[in-house]
Amino acid sequence: MQPGAVCGRTIRAFYSEYSFATLLLDQDEVVTFATEEVVVGRWFEVFPICDYKLPSDYVTAWVDLEEPIEVVSSAQVWREEWQEAAADDGKFMGAGPHSTQYSAALGQSPESSTDAVEVHAGLKLLGRDGRALIVCSSDNTPFKIDLAVDVQDIERIMQSHTCQK
Repeated sequence: MQPGAVCGRTIRAFYSEYSFATLLLDQDEVVTFATEEVVVGRWFEVFPICDYKLPSDYVTAWVDLEEPIEVVSSAQVWREEWQEAAADDGKFMGAGPHSTQYSAALGQSPESSTDAVEVHAGLKLLGRDGRALIVCSSDNTPFKIDLAVDVQDIERIMQSHTCQK
């Protein structure tokens, strides 16, 4: 779903499990997000957000928002991911070379990193009253989706992400 597609709509409720998050909009429309695995290189995968279709018989335990969010603007949420060589201390499985994968807000990867990738992680939806909702792929757990409406949770997620309109 394009970020602007939710503008002018009202989010009434949400539901989130480990691998997906879904929003209940006005007119009972349901919008669901998950991740997809993208292989960047050997032992290097990233998990951008994507639209997802729940099975029609899936039972959703909606969490009603105390006050629905009338979305007036939205922004795409991005992060950078990269790998750095890791010394083999004997704790790794398999043959080397070994590496550690990192993620951070755009522009934070070291200049020495030649394999930094920009990942479309999610959407930040802003309400008329200043409240927000963010749905994005986790910056440290494959296939996991994070959904937040609490200001502190949104701030925590945004520490490793960048918004772009």
